[in-house]
Amino acid sequence: MESLSRIAELLSCFESRAHWPVGELLTQQQIPTSTGYKLIKALQSRGLLSSPGRGVLTLGPAAQAFFYAPVKHVPAPVTAPAWARGGYGRTDRPAVSRVAQWNNGLLNLVDTERFRKPPPYVVGFANASLSNPWRVAMVGSLTAAARRQRDVAQLVVRDAHDDPELQVAQLQEMRAQGIDLLILSAAAGSDPRLDAAVSELATRGLPIIGIDRHCGGPEDMVSFVTASDLVIGRVSALWLAELLGGKGCVLMLCGRRDASPCQMRLQAAKEVFSLHPQIEIVGIEFTDWQAVQAQAAVSRMLTSGQVPDGVWSDSGLQSIGSLQAFAAAGFRKGAIPPHTGGDINIMYKTALQMRVPLCALDYPAAMGALAFQTALETLSGRQVPRRVETNLEVVVSRGHETTSVRADVLAEEKVRWDRENDFVHAAGWIPAAMRTRPRPAVP
Repeated sequence: MESLSRIAELLSCFESRAHWPVGELLTQQQIPTSTGYKLIKALQSRGLLSSPGRGVLTLGPAAQAFFYAPVKHVPAPVTAPAWARGGYGRTDRPAVSRVAQWNNGLLNLVDTERFRKPPPYVVGFANASLSNPWRVAMVGSLTAAARRQRDVAQLVVRDAHDDPELQVAQLQEMRAQGIDLLILSAAAGSDPRLDAAVSELATRGLPIIGIDRHCGGPEDMVSFVTASDLVIGRVSALWLAELLGGKGCVLMLCGRRDASPCQMRLQAAKEVFSLHPQIEIVGIEFTDWQAVQAQAAVSRMLTSGQVPDGVWSDSGLQSIGSLQAFAAAGFRKGAIPPHTGGDINIMYKTALQMRVPLCALDYPAAMGALAFQTALETLSGRQVPRRVETNLEVVVSRGHETTSVRADVLAEEKVRWDRENDFVHAAGWIPAAMRTRPRPAVP
């Protein structure tokens, strides 16, 4: 069991980066050199690791197969055609977990006995922003969960407006108010001031539950609640590459450059596209997850006379702007190239109305409630996972599944024609009074 755990720990390092120098990897995992080289040699012989250069390791073909195993659970009846020629439908909808990565953190439990204290609790929530409908829905999920708990005396919520300097000041303010635990959605993923502030709070003994955006070091967080950004990036890129027959020009629309979900999805998607030499990435645009910025970027490209064969978007928050740009440029129904990105109802509505091939993996806003539950378990002294992941559904428009990527739910079944355009799917149950704007308790 110790050897298996060591292998899992070693392979999980490739979540954060694709290549590792051997010495650095062994130092990171505190594996003795002689033992480490024997282990690496054994993993290489079984295809779990490979060496693209002297002293450098990357995942081997056998390990990469694990990444895609969950999306290959049903063999395709025919070779996936190019999107313009249509595809095939299916009647069964097997539910399959999309946690398709070596992730030892899912099984790594944290002893929180040192944080145990009697209720009632004062919980702080440092939120990155309310800059888009997904973030509003996530905060609504968290605050709804808090209001259903008798053990919570107060939920202190602060909005950093995506400003790490402001969030640092808010963290200091909440600490001075005597919060018992902090739930943190980081305003930036690599800001030294914010990293230092989080580390200082953790050093002082304040339990911190991270949600959706990384910040600071792993040792600063009791637990991190998310969905797999790597799976979102890999599966959506794999779908687009296969739908295009392995060749064509792809425009990539990303969220915030300084946010970990954006970074991880982009990295994962680029790794998949790199396996298809005839796929050309013609542009990478950072849109701050705003439709208006995506629309402007795509409009510039179309005005220049360049039409991408596909648009990879890490979220529907900006891909809706892309669809609007195509429509404004005069593209008719059935002529807009395939897109990725779901989350928001208007994306599903527009894609289906315009007959656009679509693949989406909704990032569940319901993780807000899950983060709050993890916070309560921490304050109760119960063991919690180091990493908590919500499940992901693969959503594909009818007739556009590919050899490897099959739909859990068809887009035609996912869309809510009876709901508002900014309705966020996978948000969980939120009281009607909170659906348009969360109303957290403020001291």
